[in-house]
Amino acid sequence: MLQRLAWAKSAAFSVLILAAACGQPAGNLADTPEIVETEAAAPDPAKSFTPSILAMLDEEMAAVVRENKVASLSYVLIKDGQRVASGFHGTRTLDTADPVDDRTIYRIYSMTKPVTAVGLLMLYEEGKFSLDDPITKFLPEMSKLEVFDGLSAGSVRTRPVNHVPTMRELLLHTAGFGYGDGRPDYVSQQFLTRQIDSAASSDELVEKVARIPLKYQPGEAWSYSIASDLQGVIIERITGQSLQQYLEERIFAPLDMADTGFTVDEGDSSRLAILTSWTPEAGMQPLPGPIQTLRAAEVARYSGGHGLVSTIADYERFAAMLLNGGSLGDVRLLKPETVSMMVTNGLAFVDANTRLPLYRPSAGIGYGFGVGVVDDTIASGLGAPEGSFFWDGATGTWFWVDPRHDLIFIGMLQNMSSSPILMRRAAMQRVYHALITDYFPTPH
Repeated sequence: MLQRLAWAKSAAFSVLILAAACGQPAGNLADTPEIVETEAAAPDPAKSFTPSILAMLDEEMAAVVRENKVASLSYVLIKDGQRVASGFHGTRTLDTADPVDDRTIYRIYSMTKPVTAVGLLMLYEEGKFSLDDPITKFLPEMSKLEVFDGLSAGSVRTRPVNHVPTMRELLLHTAGFGYGDGRPDYVSQQFLTRQIDSAASSDELVEKVARIPLKYQPGEAWSYSIASDLQGVIIERITGQSLQQYLEERIFAPLDMADTGFTVDEGDSSRLAILTSWTPEAGMQPLPGPIQTLRAAEVARYSGGHGLVSTIADYERFAAMLLNGGSLGDVRLLKPETVSMMVTNGLAFVDANTRLPLYRPSAGIGYGFGVGVVDDTIASGLGAPEGSFFWDGATGTWFWVDPRHDLIFIGMLQNMSSSPILMRRAAMQRVYHALITDYFPTPH
């Protein structure tokens, strides 16, 4: 910010007045202090945090590696566009001393969902669909959906849907679909029994999902679901491109996210972090199979819900684009109003008796399009102000964006097991304990 020296201006003006009063010309005012412009130093964003508390954060992150729960854990904290804290703990593999850094490639699983939502919303802005359009406009296989209504003598009872799910409901995960994420209900278990995630193509995925009843009537509840995978299929059907091609052309290349995609080239395999499984009983063990390499020949289908790999450096650029309202530098992907819609809670379900919120990811947390949204700081217990948004990945990756404080945090680790290692809550609590702010949440 340019600041003029007010005292110099005042002095010059006084000389002029004095000269006029004495009947003398002002001349060149050689003795008048020179008026100069100075550029005020930008405040150091690191001074917004208590260093000792950030040190505690780093120690907690490092401890997960030191205790042999994961091979590595990487994180960065960005405020006002500058990195103010970071940690790159551990090694890329179990048998080498290859350290991790912000270009180490991680499997980000459900941190794919916000990327897919952005891709679909770009098509929305181009007029390819309305949010109130039925999903059958692009997924005609879904024209005969039914809702699970219980089991009777071993038979499944269903009832008709009240309406075909809309594109808005698909983006909000309120369309009623289930997910193969291990939950014990009948619909979720059917996703595992029928091996939905093993579908060899996008068309096969849609056909398989269409045969499983919905968990809820569309629009009547929030349920984390296969919806983001279906969003990816819709992108493919609208554009005629594979999801990989579309996201590369429309998001990754424009944002210079060179290491983000669904597969890992052989030349980049030396930067791919090992995926391990940790349990208290067995300790940390590498997971077998093609998930360790992710060669193009090993990936049959591009999943809009959980298929991407990325790096700290790349995802930082994606998060910054969202923080900036859809743009990064000279590149604009979305209009600010579209990003605002994406990161605003769209859930309004309440208990008819208590009037308390129903069907949410967790207390104090709503959901937008592909992201969780803090809408009650106190109830969430996270410390993040209302309007902050975030999401996690199944291997323990996480990120959040706090528009109020111009803040981004990204964390990466690689554990896939029945004993998840979830560090986002601890990271958020430490960061907001350390942050010097005038934000005071109000009870709801």
